[in-house]
Amino acid sequence: MRLFKIMARQLFSVTVMSGILASQAHATSMVGHIVDKNGQPVLDAVVFATPLDKQTPAAKAGETVTVAQEKTTFVPYVTVIRTGTSVRFPNHDPYDHHVKSLSPAKIFEARIDAKKAGPKPIMFNKAGEVALVCFFHDSMRGYIYVVDTPYFAKTDKAGNAVLTDLPPGRYEVNAWAPSMIGQPLLQTVNVPEEGLTNAEFQFDFVPKPAPKPFRPANNPTY
Repeated sequence: MRLFKIMARQLFSVTVMSGILASQAHATSMVGHIVDKNGQPVLDAVVFATPLDKQTPAAKAGETVTVAQEKTTFVPYVTVIRTGTSVRFPNHDPYDHHVKSLSPAKIFEARIDAKKAGPKPIMFNKAGEVALVCFFHDSMRGYIYVVDTPYFAKTDKAGNAVLTDLPPGRYEVNAWAPSMIGQPLLQTVNVPEEGLTNAEFQFDFVPKPAPKPFRPANNPTY
């Protein structure tokens, strides 16, 4: 019975997504659907597709995104960017933070005073996982996942990630999520001239959810 409910939920999610994408005339899209080891949809997983039979489009220069610090959390919890993108780290809290990463894809640290715009945007020029922590607040964690392709998306609560405007052809499709050990899951997918392509993934673990917001009491730097 449990398996039937899981399958029914997945079918419903993909059916709803298919209806939405069908309204996009001549759009070629892919839906990556991800579940954990228990068959439950995974939120904030990353799906990205790399062309195998054509050149990957060049990245746009000067791309910048924001990862804020709000209520002692990183917002968004997971951010996906392309190599060469810069990230701003504004502090929206009334106390200081000290953002740090020891990940091989990007090693950096920056102290950010309360209510400040943050340091100069930091460029991420190497693909891979970047785990973010705060030196002052042990519970804070977040992730930046850097990819070498313009075709990427994060999963929603139903475990669906929608990649749009893919040129037809063969793609290497990867799936990653927070607390994953080892390389992302991988499969090869053929994208047709028009319509919707599905890519199903199941992790052998349960990804860590985003930490809950809180405000330290009586100490601005905790």
